[in-house]
Amino acid sequence: MHSIINTLHSYNRYLILAALVYVLYRSWSGWMGKKSFEKADNTASVALLGLAHLQLLLGLIQYFVTSAYTRDGMADMGAAMKNEWLRYFTVEHAFMMILAVVFIQVGRTTSKKATTDEAKHKKLAIWTTAATVLVVAALGMKGLLIGTLASATQ
Repeated sequence: MHSIINTLHSYNRYLILAALVYVLYRSWSGWMGKKSFEKADNTASVALLGLAHLQLLLGLIQYFVTSAYTRDGMADMGAAMKNEWLRYFTVEHAFMMILAVVFIQVGRTTSKKATTDEAKHKKLAIWTTAATVLVVAALGMKGLLIGTLASATQ
């Protein structure tokens, strides 16, 4: 079961990254270009939110049910904090990604409630940018860990 959930979680991240780039493009160009908030903008933000919620669900299933990393990390949190790999999956990745999903949700909700097209684009641009920064930072941390672990084993 873990391999299926992990595969879905892994592939969905590429859809999320594509959706983030598209929403960022539409929202920033809409805000800076003072464009109207179109159906495509709304659809893009809904798709991003749906993909983010799916990713969160898959990640939580891994975190609490199927992942050996988090099971080991939660069994001895003190030891996990000393192990970069376990700390990353038990604490850092989970925290940053949940926060990114919250930012995506806030961006969608606040843009939906905004009364002008400029405000809709602005709110969506700011919150989606914040979410993207978190996602890229978390992926960068994982990349650094992989590089560190690879050089340590040589």
